[in-house]
Amino acid sequence: MTVYLDAIIFFMIWLAAQVVFHGFEAHVPLTKRLTKFAVIAVLLSVIHAFVGRGAYYAALGMMAVGIASLHGYYFHYRHGIHWRKAEPRDQYLELIGQMKSRKEKTY
Repeated sequence: MTVYLDAIIFFMIWLAAQVVFHGFEAHVPLTKRLTKFAVIAVLLSVIHAFVGRGAYYAALGMMAVGIASLHGYYFHYRHGIHWRKAEPRDQYLELIGQMKSRKEKTY
């Protein structure tokens, strides 16, 4: 029973994050967002099955800390982009474009 409860908790957290941080992924197609959700859900399910419930919640916590750091510090304080709305939109899209171009150059 706890496996289903843990899956429901993850789904509710993901759903709340989609509502709150929708501005950051408004340019991403729905299929890509759902694929990302499915991959993360499978990865967390594997962690839950093979390592345990504590590791599952530790992984959720690490993801939450990473997201909070990205939105709260990197976007908001370093680049002046609103932590929840991704505004100014042009500046956010320009920053994402720069991040993607740096990523492509490293490979």
